[in-house]
Amino acid sequence: MPIVFVHGVAVRDVDEQRPELARATRAFGEVAWPTIQGHLRQHVAPAISTDPAGVPIMRVYWGDLGARFAFGGRSLVSRPQDLTDAAAQALESAVEGPVEGAVEATGSPEGTVSTEDAVSTEPRGIRRLRDLATSLRRPVEDFVPVFLGDVMTYVATRGTAQAPGPIVERVLAGLEAAAFAAESRGEPIVVLTHSMGGQVVYDIVTHFLPRMPEHQGVRIDFWCAAASQVGYFEELGLFLESAPDRGPGPTAYPPSEHLGGWWNVWDHADLLSFRAEGVIDGVDDSAFFAAGTLATDHYRYLRNVDFYRTLAAKVRASIGQTGPA
Repeated sequence: MPIVFVHGVAVRDVDEQRPELARATRAFGEVAWPTIQGHLRQHVAPAISTDPAGVPIMRVYWGDLGARFAFGGRSLVSRPQDLTDAAAQALESAVEGPVEGAVEATGSPEGTVSTEDAVSTEPRGIRRLRDLATSLRRPVEDFVPVFLGDVMTYVATRGTAQAPGPIVERVLAGLEAAAFAAESRGEPIVVLTHSMGGQVVYDIVTHFLPRMPEHQGVRIDFWCAAASQVGYFEELGLFLESAPDRGPGPTAYPPSEHLGGWWNVWDHADLLSFRAEGVIDGVDDSAFFAAGTLATDHYRYLRNVDFYRTLAAKVRASIGQTGPA
């Protein structure tokens, strides 16, 4: 039985355009793939195979297809901008000699000004307050715009069954590889998604697989959507199969031809996770206390041993069922 992991937003293995992203996401608790893979091997693989060491564990990486900043992040307020002609002239004057009317910089030799003073007419107190705000904003801007950008990029480029977008194609290819491995081993498929990865998989099992005959052999036998936003997206009608007249009753469970059991996991302290119960019929929906912080709770599930043990128990109980868990 292959186990497939589909990550969420703001995950980059190598990002030549924004190499600092890999560093920035660590502050928000991003869990490295080897850690996730090790937990899946140790706790989940024994629940689904008598040969846990031989269970294929695959990661579908799509971060390189996510948000790209065409102008190098110039829209981000905490990033320095190219100097204007006036500022450049002021800098040149500052190098050559005193700038009339400029405020003398603290610690600068008498009669000279700092670069900052030369290019700004703001009072020093205002500049310092602005710089403080920028220093506080910078770590957040290393992460949040990419987080939101990945969501918007997926929604804008996911395409349809007639013309799937690049992220969907990447995940479909991973599921096809898993289906081949499952058939060769005579075992089902387990999928673990984190955050936005859940929305991608939900679109796949509700829209793409039912409408793409070339992928009819793909069936996810058990799916765990951790740190899920699937219920939230369905309430807003953001999925390809979201009905305009959805509600007040729950949306039908995804087709059993493409999905078996489904555990939707959220945490009270994870502000980016949401219930699916009452929004989508038949889903096994529950909270999981990950015991992290507000900054790290969105990723905390993926390093918590009890989470993987619970996942293993859910898989054991669900495998062999043909409908909702």
